[in-house]
Amino acid sequence: MSDDAAAGPLSRSGPRPAADGSGAAESPAAPRRRISHGPVTVDVADERAAASEARPPMVLELDRWGRLAAAAAHDEGVRRPAEMGLRFVDEAVISELAGRWLDSPRPTDVLAFPVEAPSRRPGRRIGGGPPLLVGDVVVCPSVAARGARAAGRPPEDELALLVVHGVLHLLGHDHAGRIESRRMRRRTRALLARHDRV
Repeated sequence: MSDDAAAGPLSRSGPRPAADGSGAAESPAAPRRRISHGPVTVDVADERAAASEARPPMVLELDRWGRLAAAAAHDEGVRRPAEMGLRFVDEAVISELAGRWLDSPRPTDVLAFPVEAPSRRPGRRIGGGPPLLVGDVVVCPSVAARGARAAGRPPEDELALLVVHGVLHLLGHDHAGRIESRRMRRRTRALLARHDRV
C-alpha cells in the first residue's frame, strides 16, 4: 500500500463535492450502489473518468465492494446504524486529494476520511446512540492494479485489501508503529478471509 492515511473529512453538508475537488456536485450518471449489511450502509460510487485513464478502466463489482466494506465495519464492532462512502476514482483525483490531505505530489492507492472518529480503541463495539457517519474510503483502481502486479496478485485481491484497509482506518486503526501495523495486517487478513466474495 502507498502512503495512505486517515485524512481530513470530505464535506457531508449539502450536495457532496465532486471527487476532483472542483466544488461542483457529483455527476448523477456515475455508477453507484447503496449496500447494507446489518446496521451498516455503504454508498458505493465509481467516479472514474474513462478518458483520464491511460488504459480502459477496470470493471468494478460495486455490490461486492460495498458488501465487503459493510461486513468489515460490522465485524469491527459497528452495531448501531452507520453510513460510510466508498468511492473509486482515477489518478488525477487521488493525486489531488493526496496533495491536499497528505502533502504528497504522487497518487496513492487508498485514502480514508473519517467523519466521526469513534471514541474507542480499535476492535471495541460501537453501539447505541444516533446513527454514525463513519466517513469515506477513496480507492484508485489504476494505482491498485500497479500494486497488484508488483505484489504478484490479481487486481481484485488488491482492491479487496484496500477496501478493508480503508475501513479499518475509518474505525480507528493505524499503522504508524510496528505493533499497530502488525495488528492492522492481522485484522485485514482475518476480515478478508471471512468476507471476501461475500
